[in-house]
Amino acid sequence: MNSNYKNEVLYYTFPNWENSDYMIHGFSSRECGVSTGYYSSLNLGLKTGDDMDNIKTNYEIFFKTLGLDINSIVIPELAHGNDIGNVTKKDAGSGLLTPYVYLETDGLLTNEKGVSLVATFADCVPVFFTDPVKKVVGIAHCGWRGCANGLAGKMVERMISNYGCDVKDIEVGIGPSIGMCCFEVDIDVFMEFVELPFLTEGWYFENDDETKYNIDLWRVLHDNLIYKGVSEDKITISGLCTCCNNDIFFSHRFTKGKRGTMAGVIALI
Repeated sequence: MNSNYKNEVLYYTFPNWENSDYMIHGFSSRECGVSTGYYSSLNLGLKTGDDMDNIKTNYEIFFKTLGLDINSIVIPELAHGNDIGNVTKKDAGSGLLTPYVYLETDGLLTNEKGVSLVATFADCVPVFFTDPVKKVVGIAHCGWRGCANGLAGKMVERMISNYGCDVKDIEVGIGPSIGMCCFEVDIDVFMEFVELPFLTEGWYFENDDETKYNIDLWRVLHDNLIYKGVSEDKITISGLCTCCNNDIFFSHRFTKGKRGTMAGVIALI
């Protein structure tokens, strides 16, 4: 991904989408907000315990930087599940300015202008979706449970079934999140992945004491998308580990939960 500085805000974009004439996207860093303490400073997490006025101001800063209207925002109440919402203009404002419309929802899709799809992250994987032919965009919040349960593949299926997308046109960007280098798990988590039918070699390594495993969530998502028919050349992986780069990104694992939250945003224009 490319790093961008605008209005003193640091954010990230996929280079192949930067000159799009139909959509805007971005992924925040922790820089240039008004929050303090371990929320410092661009905290976009609604349930982090930070002052709500600070969070709203941070969203205003980030949306202004991207050139989006804060009133178009749609944020789901995340649940580390597989539910996906089909967003329309009537949902604009939900999650931040008005009550949640999408409860226990980890994926959002739309083919309408006037809504900005948002999901929040602090090690979980942001997955951005777009179809430049049908003009459909989406974002998914993929923690390890979402990866193991095939949420990325379900987003592709929903784009095809509900929006008439052709899988050959679907493009996917896998954003900053915890990398294989830092995502060490016990055997109970590891076992949630071992029987997935789409995994190829290299999705994990076993540690020396044979009781811990490091899992590559980017590879899991990549393989799930390929399994569902997305073209290899239309999948971009950021390669940015939030835990390693905890000076730039909030990382739940590095801080043991004492942190703020980044946001991914995608919208039709």
